[in-house]
Amino acid sequence: MNKPPVNLPPNYRWNFVVFLVDIICFGVAFTFASVSSVIPSFVGQLTDSPPVIGMADVVFRGGWLLPQLITSRFIIDKPRKKPYMIAGLIGRITFWVTALALWAGLARYPTAMLALFFVNLGLFTICDGFTSVAWFDILSRAIPVRRRGRLMGTSQFISGLLGAGVGVLVGQILERQPFPHNYALLFALAGLVLIPSTIALTLVREPALESVALEADDPGKSSWLEPFADSNFRRLMASRLLVGMISMCTSFYVVHAEEVLYLPESVVGAFVTAETLARVGASVVLGVVSERWGAQYVARVGSAVAFVGPLLALAANLAGGGWFVRIYPLVYVALGVINSTWMLGFLNYLLEIAPEGKNPAYTGLGNTTMGILTLTPLVGGWLLQMTSYAALFSVTAVLVATGFLLTLRLRPVIELN
Repeated sequence: MNKPPVNLPPNYRWNFVVFLVDIICFGVAFTFASVSSVIPSFVGQLTDSPPVIGMADVVFRGGWLLPQLITSRFIIDKPRKKPYMIAGLIGRITFWVTALALWAGLARYPTAMLALFFVNLGLFTICDGFTSVAWFDILSRAIPVRRRGRLMGTSQFISGLLGAGVGVLVGQILERQPFPHNYALLFALAGLVLIPSTIALTLVREPALESVALEADDPGKSSWLEPFADSNFRRLMASRLLVGMISMCTSFYVVHAEEVLYLPESVVGAFVTAETLARVGASVVLGVVSERWGAQYVARVGSAVAFVGPLLALAANLAGGGWFVRIYPLVYVALGVINSTWMLGFLNYLLEIAPEGKNPAYTGLGNTTMGILTLTPLVGGWLLQMTSYAALFSVTAVLVATGFLLTLRLRPVIELN
């Protein structure tokens, strides 16, 4: 059976291209400054405290997720969202501030360097979280649902291909440049690649809203908890939170590899390459899955693969070496797949189930609720400090597996055949 024609909004092709450039460059930037490998490795050069190493993930997630509910309430009745999307881009200069501080020698004072780094990371994520609410709303109107998987899959495929080369470069920089100049260069390169992303977002042509709620008693602003009345939303959030518990251990994969398995620091480059190549493959497969069968199937596949990561890390830890060490990059392959799934699966499904005009409410409440995960890296660090890597990886695996089971209850909301 042929698919029904897709009604394309005005400026669809233009917006497809600029969103494509934005997502690609953003993805490459966070290959240079990978939250799962480069950033924890950098923090680990300045401290050996597991909770402090886990703090990087806490700041990153908390800064991005927690302000979004307030932002959504602020912009939901605004006729144009683009000015608010652009306003938050100022936070991107913090990468340059961190790089300059490292080049200036602040790393000689680890406490001061860590404080500045966490402040910069927090400012970036708060600003980007502010931007993202408007970004998702404009995206949902500029790119129809049946073309959204194509956009996200294509962008993640290209950024993954580029990221594979970047991963090799990251390993070379970390191996050949002395600390802290190696990390300064990585943060500067991340800031550099964010420039075309920023330019692309300024070129977005925002589609006009068909109707905008301006009255104080408008139902669109009646209750910030309104999305919880939607059973699909509740199921989505429960599964998303449990699968998101993978963050309990992601910051400690690289530390585990270096301190327990005695792999060299340059292995970070191999981990980045493994993660980005996995995103390449996953973006192709999951993009097709999203377009043909729906985002809920993407969430199921990604969650199932995510469960493999902590299991492999647990096996390597229990074996204490041998061939499990050689396949340790597969931990980052699983991480690459689930990182590809957040946008193509969970967030795309969130946009699908949001009623007309309620995208900011659903996105803001959904992402703010995910702020619960802000503390999971700290919990992971505490669990590691109190017990062992075996306990950390085991608990994480059980939680993620439970999240996968819940994705099986996500109902289809659109017909794509």
